[in-house]
Parts: sequence; structure tokens; C-alpha cells
Amino acid sequence: MNPKLSATMWGTTRRSFLQATGLGLLSVCLPGCVPQSAGRKPNIVFIMADDLGYGELGCYGNTFNETPYLDQLARDGVRFTDAYAAASVCSPTRASIMTGLYPVRTGITTWLPPGDQTDKHLEPQKYVTVNESLDKAGYHTGLIGKWHLDTDFDKNPGGPLKHGWHEVIGTETAYIAMGDYFYPYAKVNTFTEGAPDEYLTDRLFAEANGFIERNRAKPFCLYLSLYAVHDKLDAPKAIVSKYKQKYDAKYGPGEADKKWPQPENWIKKGKPDNPWLAAMLESVDTGIGSIREQLKRLDLERDTYIIFFSDNGGAGGVANNGPLRGAKGTHYEGGIREPMLVARPGTVPPGGTCSTPVSSIDFYPTFCAWAGAALPAGVKLDGLDLSPTLRGETLDRDRLFWHFADLNGVGDMSTVRMGRYKYHEFKNGNMELYDLETDLAESENLLDKLPAKAEQLRHILRSWRREAGGSLRVFDGDAAGAK
Repeated sequence: MNPKLSATMWGTTRRSFLQATGLGLLSVCLPGCVPQSAGRKPNIVFIMADDLGYGELGCYGNTFNETPYLDQLARDGVRFTDAYAAASVCSPTRASIMTGLYPVRTGITTWLPPGDQTDKHLEPQKYVTVNESLDKAGYHTGLIGKWHLDTDFDKNPGGPLKHGWHEVIGTETAYIAMGDYFYPYAKVNTFTEGAPDEYLTDRLFAEANGFIERNRAKPFCLYLSLYAVHDKLDAPKAIVSKYKQKYDAKYGPGEADKKWPQPENWIKKGKPDNPWLAAMLESVDTGIGSIREQLKRLDLERDTYIIFFSDNGGAGGVANNGPLRGAKGTHYEGGIREPMLVARPGTVPPGGTCSTPVSSIDFYPTFCAWAGAALPAGVKLDGLDLSPTLRGETLDRDRLFWHFADLNGVGDMSTVRMGRYKYHEFKNGNMELYDLETDLAESENLLDKLPAKAEQLRHILRSWRREAGGSLRVFDGDAAGAK
């Protein structure tokens, strides 16, 4: 596959976006190479998909979707097998990336609904976000795409500009959860020009390539926050048609049409492939290729870290979470374990696989370590610098935590992973213990078989919840003195 890509900034149709330059897969740099620009601080390009399931990429075992550029990125760097979002829904994970803290500390423990349904937002007065720390180290910062840390679109008290981003492009101006993928974009109304068939994912990547072009002479941090592959699923018809043909060839003629536009039973019927999601993902993958070609063309490839991640697991019935139980909105592995790739030719050895558990809370200290930036004074981040994992080392941390408090409190849950064991506690009193080493699908509850381990993790989780939760709603078991 050799799609045609473009580095034009904006206002392009998908056709012109794909016609401008020929792009082949990039060569692998051998370990030990020296970055070309000695002394230059590295650029950071952080690309995050929305609701991308663990089993959607070829490098994670998918044989239906076509992701050659992401698969090449995995070969050129390190592929993480145990990377986690700090939450199973989007806003808390995004808060963790911006602050380096578990979401429970920011008070954002579920997605932020539209308008006046909540007064929550990420408060600029309380947090020094990662871009602000990089700014102090001489970085030019840009956010392109989804923010979802403030849904008061009139006053926007917690918007990205309030948090000090130098450039903010294509961020939602209305609640975009149910999609808005073709120009003119009603929910991203800052894009005032564009062709009628322009696809939002293509536009965001074109904007990203423009950002890289005009900031090539200085160190930059680009946060490219995609709206894909969040449902409502939608993509250019020609790409959907290609995958519908693949689907029908695999499962029988007309099968794809029977599933649309209500695809909630795809996974339940044993057919995890989804032509519409595959088409959306192909546009993401094509854009990844364009970013890498742009960096190569500008001689920035060896000066730039590229990180690919997702904000939470794939949506149930729509996405493929591979062998994992559960989906978005749960603390089972399918809701929080994410595809994660990190590459930088000459610095990150190619072809690596890392099984150390890592989390979205770790991006903040990692980016600061790469940039030589100071961490915010007076704040103890929950995250750790991931640099050792890129060298094949582990981290000095033996546990990770999650806490989900939904809008009405009915679905509250907390989880701790420590080593091979993972313990869940639910608001309704249910408790579950799993051994991820032997039971990745979390199918056998070991609560009765391993009562001492369950009690140990229960105590650790409840102690953490009391320490981290502040004034948030907590479980009855969190009263002072409770185990």
C-alpha cells in the first residue's frame, strides 16, 4: 500500500490530500545512531485516538483493518503491551495527561456532559499543565483537535487557551460526542473554509503538518487529539465501501449492510470487524504516514519523538478490544488497556516490546524529562518518567489505580493493579480479583481462592482512595479506620 499524502495546511479535499506526494514506508534506524541535530531539544508529537480498541491495529493482531503506517511505527520503536488510560472514559484520561495526576485528584472522574449539566472543568488556576511546563523550557506548544476538559462553550473557563497553549486549532466549539466528520463542521466552527467532501481527520492531520512546517526551527510539542474513531461512526464512502466488500467476502454477501446504522450486536455475534470503524482508522493511519513523511522531509525525523495512544478502550458492540474483557466505561482490561507506540529514530531502539505497566499519568513527567523541563513546584505527580522503559528497563512502581465516579453514582467503581493481580471494588459491594498473567480475559474471580491477596489489595485500594479522593464521593468502606 502506498497512499498519496500531502503536507498542505488546510482547506483540502481528501482527493488533493492524497495526491500531493508519494509516500513509502520509512526505513528503520539502527540502535546507537546519533541524532542529526546535536544539542537541539527533541520535538514531541503526541497523537491520541478516541475510543480506539486494543485489538484494532495490525501490530496488535488485527487482520481485517489496514494500518501499515502504525505497524511500521511499531517496528521503528517500542510497542507497549500493558499501557493504560487512567480512566475508562475520555475526560478523566485527558485530565491525567494534562496534569500527571490520577483523575480523582482533579475531580474529573467521568466524561464531562454538555452545557450546564456539570460545572466541572480543568481549572487553570489550580494546575500547571504539561504544555505550560514545556513552555518554560522554551517549547512552542500546539493543540489540534479534541479537548473535552470544559463543555461550557460560551464562557469556556477551562479551555485550552486558558491553560496556555500557544496554538489551538480545530477544537470543538459544541458538544461533538455524536459526530461531525464532514465539512462544514457545525461543532468545530473555527474551520470556516473547506471543500464539501473534506473529512475532519484528514483536515486535522493537514493542520498538524502545517504546524510542524511553520515551527520547524524551534523545539515544539504538538498534541494531535483526534475525534476518530469515536462513534457516531462515519468515513468517506469509498473507504467504507472497500471494507464493506472485505466484510461481505469474509462473512457473507450483504452482511455489512445488515449491521448498519445500528451496529451494537457486531461483537456479540462473533464478528469483531467493522467496516465503518476500519475506514475511520485507515484515515488515521494515512495521517500518521503523512506526519512521518513531513518530519523526514524537514530533516526532523531523528529530532522528534512520536507517541501514539488512545484515551480509553473501544466502545462496546462497535470496537474490537482483542482478547480483553469489557469495553469503554468499565475497568476491565477492554476499557482501559490501550495500544501505545513510541518511536524516535536513533534514540529509541527499533523493534522493542515493553510489558511494563504504564499509564497516561506518565506522559507529563516523560515529556518534561525529554525536554529538560522542570516539574511544577509543590506538586507530587503520580506519573513516572517512561524513559527507562524505552531502554528495556522497568519502572520503580508496583501498582496502578483507577476510580470512576459516574454522574449519578450508581456505577462507581475502583480498581488497583499490582503486579499480575488486579482487584475491582464496586459501589454495590461486589468485589473481584483476577490474575492477569494466567487470565487476561478476567474470566475467573479468585476472590474466594486467594482471600489473603484480595484483602491485601482491598486495603491498598481503600487507603489510596482515602488519600487521593479529597472531598469527592467515596465508598462507604472509605470511612476513617476502615480496611
